[in-house]
Amino acid sequence: MALAIVPTCLAFAADTLTAPIPINVAEGIIEAFWDPEISGFDEWSVDDAQAHGLNVFQNWAAVDFQWVSAPVDDPIVCMRKAFEVDCAGYDTLLVKLTAPGGARVRLIADTDTGEHASERGAENGSYEYSLPLEGSSVLRTLCIEVYAGETGPGAGWVEWVALQNASKLDLYHKRWDYSGIDWSRHVVDDSTPLTFQPVYGIFLTAAELADLREEHRQAIATTGESRFTRLAAAAKDMDFERGIAEFAKSGGSDGGRVRDLDRPVLPGGPSLAEAALVLEDRALMVAAARYALSLATSRYWDRDFRSNYPTGPADDRAFRRSYTCEDIAVILDLAGEIFSTAGRRYLMRRLSEEGVGKINYVTWKHEYIHHTNQLAYFNQGRMSAYLVLEREYPRVKPYTDLALADTVGNIENSILPDGGYAEGPGYFSAMARRNYTILKYYARARDVELPDLVPRALRSTSDYAETLASTTPDDVIPVGDSEAHLSDETLEAMVELMPGSYWQILQNKKRHAAGKELLPGKAPAPRPFVALPNLGYIASYRMLDGQPVKLLILGNVSGADHAHEDKGSFVLEFGGEVFAMDLGSTSYSDPVHQLYKHAQRHNMLVPVGTDERPAPPIKLEANVIPIGKGNKKRFEARIDATPGWEPYYERWIRTWSSPEPSTLVIEDDYALCKGAGVSFLWQTTLPCRQDGRKITITGTHGEVILNPPDDCDITIESIPMAGGASQNRIAFTRHEKVGTLRVEIRLQPL
Repeated sequence: MALAIVPTCLAFAADTLTAPIPINVAEGIIEAFWDPEISGFDEWSVDDAQAHGLNVFQNWAAVDFQWVSAPVDDPIVCMRKAFEVDCAGYDTLLVKLTAPGGARVRLIADTDTGEHASERGAENGSYEYSLPLEGSSVLRTLCIEVYAGETGPGAGWVEWVALQNASKLDLYHKRWDYSGIDWSRHVVDDSTPLTFQPVYGIFLTAAELADLREEHRQAIATTGESRFTRLAAAAKDMDFERGIAEFAKSGGSDGGRVRDLDRPVLPGGPSLAEAALVLEDRALMVAAARYALSLATSRYWDRDFRSNYPTGPADDRAFRRSYTCEDIAVILDLAGEIFSTAGRRYLMRRLSEEGVGKINYVTWKHEYIHHTNQLAYFNQGRMSAYLVLEREYPRVKPYTDLALADTVGNIENSILPDGGYAEGPGYFSAMARRNYTILKYYARARDVELPDLVPRALRSTSDYAETLASTTPDDVIPVGDSEAHLSDETLEAMVELMPGSYWQILQNKKRHAAGKELLPGKAPAPRPFVALPNLGYIASYRMLDGQPVKLLILGNVSGADHAHEDKGSFVLEFGGEVFAMDLGSTSYSDPVHQLYKHAQRHNMLVPVGTDERPAPPIKLEANVIPIGKGNKKRFEARIDATPGWEPYYERWIRTWSSPEPSTLVIEDDYALCKGAGVSFLWQTTLPCRQDGRKITITGTHGEVILNPPDDCDITIESIPMAGGASQNRIAFTRHEKVGTLRVEIRLQPL
């Protein structure tokens, strides 16, 4: 009888039970929600909760669920499927699920031994919720329920359903126990002299090593110890071999399996090799080698089984694989002389097969990564590996040059003609820093001048820095999936490329806050008006009684990734504080990050009076470009924010008019296709108070006073943020389907 592959399990005949797909000796998968191509989500039924705005849908890496409101006692999510799965030999059912804080997860299984259920409060982040099967041999139906715990909006996702034989987990872990491994044939013996110099000088030059040794000398003279001596002392207790696992660096991480949190962590890193060179410490050099060899010995350089799932086409991209490649490549350079021929060739084989081979697959498969920050992550590890491999195998060199071309192309593809970057400043930081590092490594290895390799596009980003620069203690305004701070390494690289640009202002601001000496040279003063016509952002910068007033208008470039439903939103800073804010993003492991994307969490005009949550696409395939003008006194701008809102708006035109810094008028001209009215939303974490029909937002150095139209209802709602914090959402709601909503705003210094 022929073997047929069905989405989640193996079936040998229509009238027989299906079997889980084994992923190891103790576990098998019966639902692969992480892979849309083989997910069986279309075979699940979901109870209707349209009145609560529930939306359950297959996403690119999970089945997502989001709701607008939730019942108090009933489940907000209830999804079930008839399986008829042979679960003999397994004692536990597992569901990998993420739910908001305060929620409860209930699993109900109908089996040949009756109904079994389990319930527990939601854990932080992604968790494997378990249900004992109590001797059952057949799983007939599974029901997954999520109880919200709070009546407001929420979100989460479910990744897979599995069966487990807990008694066989010890056998699984013993399979990957290399704690007794002997590396004596992989490192040179004690009689071999060492020079304590890098072998290639790619990742650490002689001059940089001299600087590190001087840093160590001064620290010893001042305090009697240095970061290098502290690391050497810590390394004596590092048990590298117990950190070897099926999946590299999975011990102590919940990125893959929850049980990995209790598994031994692989300690150490390339810093061991750096410290060994500084201290000229042979034992520390051996420790660096043991770290690299242990890291390489982990079977897969992925997070977990999903990238190696039988019958599954999905991949885990190449984040962890790239980090692993770079760690090993750096140690082969800095501590290269400690390896024997066997040790060096083993690492180079693993770099070639498990490292760059699989990174290449990802770069071939996914065109989008060549236009986003992701390629810079993957290519840094790939380039690091290639530059070391080509010293041993000259035929690698053409592939190194292909990786260089990908880096140059990534910069040119992702930076817009106006110098803007569509993924947000946090992702720009990663893209710029990592690509710059790749070019630096290549220049050293090939003995060419770094400036000759840097594309002009990376040098054209000063206006982008100025547009998003924050007047608060933050570095930048956190739009899209971004945070408000850029790394020191990014700013240093950008200033090195563009001394005297606006990047230097950001770097000096950061250095001043840290009590460091400012960079020499003159940088430009903030301009009163900056526009990025390709990205779709406009910024106004003016002064009011000695306090800065910054207004940022947000549009969209078609196809922008890591974006939010915020086209037509704005950010207002005054006196060094944020009065109308953009939340940016938070950890992707926290379900609230999905809510941060919503139009209802931005300073928008949103339709009301619908069962579902009105929203445009997050990734909008349309250009939404504001137009405006301004000087030191005046500012005005206009945006047609209708694109993406077509099911709801016939039109939505927003204008900002500010004849002087103390006055701002926002007008929304709208006509609804769907809904009973609109709400003008204003988001802030600052204190708010209502006096009659006036709303006052109070900061340290100033107040912002909002005056809505007389025909609007006024509400101030406290809504949760990540980490237990909360924000104030001010809403002016007009119950008309067509019209103009005009809000007058006054800025008043204190």
